[in-house]
Amino acid sequence: MFRFLFATFCLFISTLGQADQKPSVKITLGEWPPFITESQQHRGFVTHLIHDVLSEAGYAPAFAFYPWTRAYKTAALGRANAAAVWMHKAEREQDFYYSEPVLNEEFVFFHLKASNFEWSEIADLSQYKLGGILSSSYGKEFDDALKQGKINIDLAPNNQVAFLKLLAGRIDALPLEKSVGLASIREQFTPEQQALITFHPKRLLENHSFLLVSKALENSPQIIEDFNQILMKYRKDGRYQAYFDRFEAGEYDLEPSN
Repeated sequence: MFRFLFATFCLFISTLGQADQKPSVKITLGEWPPFITESQQHRGFVTHLIHDVLSEAGYAPAFAFYPWTRAYKTAALGRANAAAVWMHKAEREQDFYYSEPVLNEEFVFFHLKASNFEWSEIADLSQYKLGGILSSSYGKEFDDALKQGKINIDLAPNNQVAFLKLLAGRIDALPLEKSVGLASIREQFTPEQQALITFHPKRLLENHSFLLVSKALENSPQIIEDFNQILMKYRKDGRYQAYFDRFEAGEYDLEPSN
């Protein structure tokens, strides 16, 4: 009798432990610094945001980095619960549920503080020497004006070279995603150089990126509902913006190794 009671007690305790365990959610990622990257604390501030939202929603998030194509396919096939983060394309709706927007990408013009760079519409840009990054798009209106020869752009292979052109006065302004530009400036230039650069407050372009939750798994509708509920809560109470503020303050930078 004692053995039976003891076994029943152990089973009860084990069941309690399992009930307390959060269901695991695997998210595939691709390198996209500074938003999602293994070279930052918490794998980047957007990864940190996704982790905390899922945790508060009652899940145990686990992240796995892959090349972008593999990251997509792994989640689409149901070998992971979700993929982060992707812009909207209609064809992706066959494989995934879209979350509420996780990331608002803001493209702005970086320029020297000493310059008189001002603009309100695309036509105003014709008077400036603009920089850009090879193979990048800056929105339909900008790209159309470029094709029509209404504006000119001096392309660089990467952000660092483009900012060096800006510092040397070879270009007047550089369109770039704001967080990406701020990270490049902070990581690649001296404090003296950083102090010379600012950005215009008017946005050139805004894109949205989303968490994609696989339609191949039965629990996905519940995951997307729970995620969206907590994400919107974060937006309303100010916690969402705090991740971006901490990033811009450099709090996600890794400590330099000795």
